[in-house]
Amino acid sequence: MRSTIIALATLAGLVGSPANAAGYLGARAEPLPPLRIGLGDTGYGLEPKEYTLETGKGYRLTVNSTGAVECVLDMRDFLDNVWLRQAKAGEVEFLNAKLSVVELDDEGEFELTFVPVRPGQYPFACRGLEERGMTGIIRVE
Repeated sequence: MRSTIIALATLAGLVGSPANAAGYLGARAEPLPPLRIGLGDTGYGLEPKEYTLETGKGYRLTVNSTGAVECVLDMRDFLDNVWLRQAKAGEVEFLNAKLSVVELDDEGEFELTFVPVRPGQYPFACRGLEERGMTGIIRVE
């Protein structure tokens, strides 16, 4: 009876197999191309516009702002679907933080170290500046 219940639960997706990750993913974070905000003559440039990531793999993303425009960077959907190991601004580190929006008023940068845990397509944007092209998407496979 017990083996039948486990088999049915496994088929239904209620019991999964062990993760195939080897080691501590947050410590081996792969650096991504920096997200640069405030580019071009008008300062309304943002690049890259797209990232493609894998679930269960550690990444490190640096966000650089030129300070040409104020950007309230909204990554809420994406950050709700990752294990955020660390957020760092200058010499200040926030461990196991919960973030959804970061306000960039001046020139500077911050860094996120994370592991995506759920596949999907996650838009990000500078709030209120979407019509000026300050948007992008993170695809997690």
